[in-house]
Amino acid sequence: MLKGYTGKRLHVDLSKGKVSALKLEEGFCRTYLGGKGFAAKILYEETRQGINPLSPENLLVLAVGPLVGTAVPGANRLVACFKSPLTGIWGESYCGGELGTQLKWAGIDVLTIAGRSPKPVYLMVDDGAVELKDASHIWGKDSYEAERILIEEAGREFQFATIGPAGENLVKFACVTHARGRQLGRCGVGAVFGSKNLKALAVRGSRLPEVADVEALAGFRWRMFEAAREKLQSLSTYGTPAIAVLINKAGVLPTRNWDEGFYEKFEEISPEVFKGRFYARRRACYGCPVACRHISEVAEGVYAGVRVEGPEYETLFAWGPLCDIESPSALVKINEVCDRLGLDTITAGNVLAFAMECYERKIVDSKKTGGVKLRFGDVEEALRMLHEIAYRKGFGRLLAEGVRKASKKLGKAAEKLAVHVKGLEPPGYEPRGLKGMALAYAVSCRGACHMRSLAYRPNLTGKHPFNPEKTVDRFSYEGQPAMVVELEDFYAAVDSMIYCHFFCFPVIGLVLWRELAEIYSIVTGVKAEVSALRKAGARINSLVRLYNVREKAPSDLAYPEKWLKKLRGGVSAGQVVSERKLKRMLAEYYRLRGWTGTGRPKKKQAL
Repeated sequence: MLKGYTGKRLHVDLSKGKVSALKLEEGFCRTYLGGKGFAAKILYEETRQGINPLSPENLLVLAVGPLVGTAVPGANRLVACFKSPLTGIWGESYCGGELGTQLKWAGIDVLTIAGRSPKPVYLMVDDGAVELKDASHIWGKDSYEAERILIEEAGREFQFATIGPAGENLVKFACVTHARGRQLGRCGVGAVFGSKNLKALAVRGSRLPEVADVEALAGFRWRMFEAAREKLQSLSTYGTPAIAVLINKAGVLPTRNWDEGFYEKFEEISPEVFKGRFYARRRACYGCPVACRHISEVAEGVYAGVRVEGPEYETLFAWGPLCDIESPSALVKINEVCDRLGLDTITAGNVLAFAMECYERKIVDSKKTGGVKLRFGDVEEALRMLHEIAYRKGFGRLLAEGVRKASKKLGKAAEKLAVHVKGLEPPGYEPRGLKGMALAYAVSCRGACHMRSLAYRPNLTGKHPFNPEKTVDRFSYEGQPAMVVELEDFYAAVDSMIYCHFFCFPVIGLVLWRELAEIYSIVTGVKAEVSALRKAGARINSLVRLYNVREKAPSDLAYPEKWLKKLRGGVSAGQVVSERKLKRMLAEYYRLRGWTGTGRPKKKQAL
């Protein structure tokens, strides 16, 4: 077996209470790299078309890559892949912290979970030994409390991931929480856990993976530490909210349910405000010199004593500008409530912003909402609705389905206000002023997603991610398809190895193709060429696309009506996504990928 891999897949059938160990062949590892690549191959070949995402048939794949658990800084993440209950297509979500590292140290590259337990359980993985343990006593507890109880029972040597009430009640955008601050956040993975009566994971390992060239790894590690200190300082100081200043200045900060691109009250919730008044300390994921995670504490006021890891930029955007909540202490409280209940903050914020606009436009009234006054900026009513969503009560039962299904139930007027792509609500990058993101949202494998390409970075900076001689015009449609294709293939490789995106940021350039090939070679002992990694990234993207074609994913042209109208506010005012030019970008994107004119890959490109 190649170095860096354990060569082991653990399969758990919850219906039968059976655990089996499977061997991963070296050829499989070379072809699909790890992480996302492994999951794509497994889900495409081992699940049938059209399964209900909340049925026992849905296969949950948790995977790491060859870099995870080694001394490579930033290589600590875990990916969960599954059929999404929110979108009905490919779902994937990533988690930092130490969960992935412990899984690797337990001797496991891939953990697959099938079936449904007849009673609530949690899965304990202890250095490769696996046990299904009764979770009846923590079923009904929020994610923080469940983890606290498990720590008392199993000990702090384990790393835990838990669902809250939202996952138990099959809210379509429920998340999984690790270490009271890291999440498998998107696409409803928490609901998949809940549908299987799986309350939590507990993982402990002690076997460090072998590395082919220890001396070369030490040199690479030192270079990354030095480069990170120089180029990622703002992440250390402010965390992910650091980018919010640039986004608002560019007029692409989504505001009041995607009506505007500039938030006039931004100074109330700026990164400086959080750094000066709320940040209590920093945390780092395993082996990371950046420590971008910040613990916020509210010292005074109605939310005094509330403590949470965050808010991250996406939470800040989704609840600040998008819902017009200008109180930083309220944003800390909302973050904490979402984490405890187990709700994806991006979708939850989009859902509430959509509901607020429906209320403002009298599409729904207080009678429909059960007396909840869903007004923009109303914190207490938003908090009340979050609990109703998590427990599927009242109007929350409808909102628990996400924006797409809720808008269809509310009628045509509501559908005009619904912002999603293929059922997934978008993160905080306004595509009307970032034409690369306009394409990236349309073609992303999981719906409206920024992490499959990070095209917003070169769009905002004007710098090409891989060619310093080129510039990028964020208002132009030209050149965006080629850039998005290469970015997607790069991040498919990154997400398969698995490496933190902050080390692989386009434009910043700590790790790009050359460095990725270098570290793969150092760890595995296989001489990796950039061309081979690019082919692997393209192969993985084509395979996931085949999965979505099989699952009858909506057209890439199924775009929110709001984005086809002129943007208001800020320096990007007047910008729009042209359907005609979007079609042209899609045609060029498909051509560059070698797919058909309707965006279908050939099987030989993927398998």
